[in-house]
Amino acid sequence: MAFQLREFFAPWLKSSPERRDFFLRHPRQAMEEIVGVPDDIYVDVEWIKEQIWFQASIPKLPGDGDRSLVAMRQRNERLNRCPVLRVSGQEFINNHIQILAEHGMRVPEDVVVLIDPGADGYIHFRIRLDVLYSS
Repeated sequence: MAFQLREFFAPWLKSSPERRDFFLRHPRQAMEEIVGVPDDIYVDVEWIKEQIWFQASIPKLPGDGDRSLVAMRQRNERLNRCPVLRVSGQEFINNHIQILAEHGMRVPEDVVVLIDPGADGYIHFRIRLDVLYSS
């Protein structure tokens, strides 16, 4: 499993059993204690048989919301440049396997990426948490 993913989830999954349980039941609230999660990003934990999957779904195009110049600039920056991966949304859609590999993440072994068709769709990131915190 990618080191970056273990580091990201460590505050919740490698801490106390209570904190891990809270994250697994309420991922958004748990994450917001440490990092901000924009309202239009959906975060969920799903149990499928013995597997535990974390999913974050990010809109391809940020919502309209506030129409001030500052908000418009922030949406444009978010769409054009991810602060973590330093690529545009379209670059990521076109070349996500290589971009994630450059950050030490394998697709689909470490992270499953699903991209909805159409401009109003989402980019979904799925990560198996049971594998991440069991080792």
